[in-house]
Amino acid sequence: MATMQKASKTAERLAETTRDSYKTFVDHTVALQERNVRFAQGVVDGATREIRHQAESNRAVVGELVERAEQQRGAFQTLIEESVDGYMDFVFAPLGYYKQGLRLIETEVTEGGFPIPGYDDLNVGEVSKQIDALSAEEIRKVREYEKKNKNRETLIEQLDRKLKPAS
Repeated sequence: MATMQKASKTAERLAETTRDSYKTFVDHTVALQERNVRFAQGVVDGATREIRHQAESNRAVVGELVERAEQQRGAFQTLIEESVDGYMDFVFAPLGYYKQGLRLIETEVTEGGFPIPGYDDLNVGEVSKQIDALSAEEIRKVREYEKKNKNRETLIEQLDRKLKPAS
């Protein structure tokens, strides 16, 4: 029996040492897993922080780019408006000189003894009201001017009727 007890004790010691070995292995594996989890959590947290930082940086850059694009749009709009204004001034310059020439001619005509001031701006009715106060010579001037410029037949006929009794 002593052998049996000895074998039993040896088996018990073998079981205890095996158990202790497995316990040491399991404890070490659990500690390693905990370190791995902390490491993975640190990597994820670091990546998350970095992604957030990068997103905020990108948001700031996009905001600045939008602001600069608005400034550029305003500058382009001003440039285009000024270019169009300059082009329009260039295109209409000859018309301005023509109008100025017409004003000079009108001034010369009205100041040069033309009997009805502002004649070119008057309609037939307005001219007709002023004909009665004119002399035959003035009526001839008006008729000649009318014939060369607007050539309104009804007005020319009225002027001719006024001139017939004077002839």
